[in-house]
Amino acid sequence: MDKTQDIMQRVRRIEMQARRLVTATFAGLYRSGFRGQGLDFDEFREYTPGDEPRFIDWKVTARTGTPYVRKFHEEREQALLLAVDASASMRYAGSLSPDSKLEYAARIATTLAYSAALNGDKTGLLVFGCNPHFYLPPAKGVRQYLRVLTSILSAPPGGADEDVPTVVDELLRTQRKKTLLVMISDFLFAPDKQSIGKLNFCHEVIPMRVNDPLELSLPAAGRVCALDAETGVQLAANLSDAALRAEHSKRVHAHFADWDKLFGQLSIDHLQLLTNEDFMPKLRALFKRRSRLFLR
Repeated sequence: MDKTQDIMQRVRRIEMQARRLVTATFAGLYRSGFRGQGLDFDEFREYTPGDEPRFIDWKVTARTGTPYVRKFHEEREQALLLAVDASASMRYAGSLSPDSKLEYAARIATTLAYSAALNGDKTGLLVFGCNPHFYLPPAKGVRQYLRVLTSILSAPPGGADEDVPTVVDELLRTQRKKTLLVMISDFLFAPDKQSIGKLNFCHEVIPMRVNDPLELSLPAAGRVCALDAETGVQLAANLSDAALRAEHSKRVHAHFADWDKLFGQLSIDHLQLLTNEDFMPKLRALFKRRSRLFLR
């Protein structure tokens, strides 16, 4: 089977999965969680029976002595921008997962892009970590989510992880209007609070970290020869050595703890996903949280 046939088979498989996953329930969650990006305050008006109590403005009510509610109008120009890491480390697939990290990321991206299409929202894509990068300008329609999926799976061979400022600068340059920006990566590159903060100031950023379970906890597999896919460096190690496995786990968790600390400092909601788990429960929980934040 040639490369094109292989990509098209994977596109069809992931597309069918996305269509099954985006049920009416999730489509509603997506809309309520996403629409906070495009609702602008319009005016106050007197409360009438049947209005949602959560929209009562208590300051105006106290000042006038009459209950008033806030009225909003929906901004139609909204966009979802997907930034997907296609570096060499994202091509890894361990024995515990059926998918590489990149294919798992493509499944998440397609689910979100299909939800956006059903909601009438624009979707754009930046694939980074490969040479050259690929940018797909935001557009509406069902065909757009297929372009998103095909572009991720057909990304050129990935290279080394890129520094965060380079990726952030490209995102800011290509996307001028405020968007919901979902960054899907293994986040093996070094944290950079200044760059991520700048990106989150201009857009609403939701990082989704995708890792293979074997990256976080090495198996006691005896002597192995490992190859760093991004540097080409070979390393021989004895994975039966408990101290070596413990040191690896310590360093990996310290690295991700630094990212978690950064996201906490910037009040950025994020997901941590493993390629051997179903991502939908965490995705649903994310949009429920966003819905509740909007309604406060």
